[in-house]
Amino acid sequence: MDKRVLFSEQLSNLLDSGIPLIECLELLSDQKVIPKEAGQRLMLALEQGSSFSEALEREKFPGLFVSFIRAAEEHGNYAFGLKQCSAYDTAQAKWMRELGQACTYPFMVLLLVGAALVFMITAVLPRFAELYQAMGIQLPWMTKILLTGTDVLRFLLLTSGAGVCIVLILTGIARNLKKETRLRFSSLLFRLPLVRTLYRYRLTHYLSVQLGSLLRAGVPILAALELMETLAPWEELRIRIKRMKQQLMQGASLHQSIAICSPDLFLPSLNRMVAIGEKSGRLDEALLSLARMTEHLIKNKLDKFIRSLEPVLIFVIGCFIAVTVIAMFLPMLELVRAI
Repeated sequence: MDKRVLFSEQLSNLLDSGIPLIECLELLSDQKVIPKEAGQRLMLALEQGSSFSEALEREKFPGLFVSFIRAAEEHGNYAFGLKQCSAYDTAQAKWMRELGQACTYPFMVLLLVGAALVFMITAVLPRFAELYQAMGIQLPWMTKILLTGTDVLRFLLLTSGAGVCIVLILTGIARNLKKETRLRFSSLLFRLPLVRTLYRYRLTHYLSVQLGSLLRAGVPILAALELMETLAPWEELRIRIKRMKQQLMQGASLHQSIAICSPDLFLPSLNRMVAIGEKSGRLDEALLSLARMTEHLIKNKLDKFIRSLEPVLIFVIGCFIAVTVIAMFLPMLELVRAI
């Protein structure tokens, strides 16, 4: 994505300077902003009469990127379309980077806790069990429960590899399921309370940022929905977008089509913002504003979850260590008391 952002920015700057498109591509190829072979193929396609969007599509550029350029061709302003591509890719990269940074700390803590737990179960506790068995010490109930629990956990660790293999196999099977079966599965998943809430935030953000960006780039609304129907990564969303598109073709407004086809799929704020945007004639700005607000809400909820997770993890780790130490040294104390 970073290379694509650099390509978009530099190409738009060169075009703004009045340099012809083919010469711009030649310059970017020489500077290794794009691979030399890809640059040559793009220039050859343009010389043979293809449009820039067609040439980019042949080079396997993302569908959204190609749509931005296609809309720019209709308006005769490649530089504007490329700036829209750059702005979209930059915003998406920033969003993913911030989410990754927010998830890094809890992930590392969970990883360290898991590693410590595995070490205790596989290395430390079995040594104590062997020692007490060799000494013939009568174990207290707490120690018996802990050692029995570690035996169960060891068994689970040994079988987890098989579990991972099964999950991978099921994932492969799910990808090859019929469309109706996949839709049933995603609909069932969407009914789960926690998953449903997360999906509504994610889908609202996805629709608002994608549709808002396409409309701002000059893509007509039906063409934008057509593209989103093709690119959407969720089967349920693709079905709803198709229904929304049909409602629009029958004369409904966008907020009416959302209310009819997808009242349960998005946050209520989407419909309100779309209605406001349609009344003001600035639908793209309303959608992008909603995307920023939803992004902020998701980050706030994630931060709140992480802040509440930290004390819980510390408490659980402390309890585990305390119980383990007490349970392991109780037999020793009883042996000393007996002497």
